[in-house]
Amino acid sequence: MRMRNIIVISMQRITLCCMAVWMLAMATTAVAAEADWHFTVFPAAIVKGDTVLLGEIAQPSGDISEESWQNLAKKKLWPAPNRVGRPMAITRPKLRNALQRYLGKMASKAVLPGSIALQRGGKVVQKNTLSQMVSRSITNATQQLDGEAVLRDMTIPNFIFLRDAKNRLDIEPLRTVDAGRIAIRFMELDPNGKVVRRVNGGAFLDLWVTVPCAAAPLNRNDILTPEQITYQRKNLAYLRGDAWDGRGGPYRVTRTLGAGTPIFEQDLEIVPVVTKGSRVALIYKGKAIRLSVVALAMEDGRTGEVIPVRNLQSKRTVYATVLNDSTLVIERKR
Repeated sequence: MRMRNIIVISMQRITLCCMAVWMLAMATTAVAAEADWHFTVFPAAIVKGDTVLLGEIAQPSGDISEESWQNLAKKKLWPAPNRVGRPMAITRPKLRNALQRYLGKMASKAVLPGSIALQRGGKVVQKNTLSQMVSRSITNATQQLDGEAVLRDMTIPNFIFLRDAKNRLDIEPLRTVDAGRIAIRFMELDPNGKVVRRVNGGAFLDLWVTVPCAAAPLNRNDILTPEQITYQRKNLAYLRGDAWDGRGGPYRVTRTLGAGTPIFEQDLEIVPVVTKGSRVALIYKGKAIRLSVVALAMEDGRTGEVIPVRNLQSKRTVYATVLNDSTLVIERKR
């Protein structure tokens, strides 16, 4: 009787082993049949348990069923990092070797990053999400700017690990946004809103606007007329100064401008009423007398300004107030 029980138990064990081998063979055959697929390993991933699982560090693409991947996702790999919230980095060669050790031929289906960073516990925010956060933040900040805003050349991390799964990531509010390089600061916040740490980043903002430009070469002190102005589309990120808005005047240019050169506010000054070297009437007004002599303006002057003039009779230089384009006055009230 005892021998019969032993034989029955042995037969049951053999049957179970055969079933396990058959199920493994069927699963392997099913995955092998799905030949046109691969799995991509993340550059960063969160591990929950003591052992890294394939499904925690990779995602599939191509012709593989959900059921087949779920079975593979449970495959145990190497031990997880010991310390919670402390990332561990694995280089690409070591990652390739580890996958070959634990997955065998299946490792050939892996698309590997340059390296992988693993953290036990916490949360990871991948680069595509970081990029979307930056784009949204800058877009909101540039809504009040004139022109066409184009964001490019983001310098942001490939990922950011959060130390706790309950923490969240935000971007420090932008006070002002101008064309050119923009500094970005990511903030990890705890559930109470306290900043745990900051991570720096940045982006470049092109801002295309239509601005006044010189239609032809202009020399210093040339009077600016409508015929000498054209309008062109320029990127404010590369303009060194505040572009003139095309209003006001009459102006003259303060420096030489080539054709097509944007006209900045600092390139213009109001045309003086009196120009240096011009002959003017110099009137001296006293309490009881009034004299008028011919004088030479020594500097440009606008109405109300005091400039030096030379009395052509006495050859003396005095200071007088510009009254109009031909008259300066020295007034003594006592």
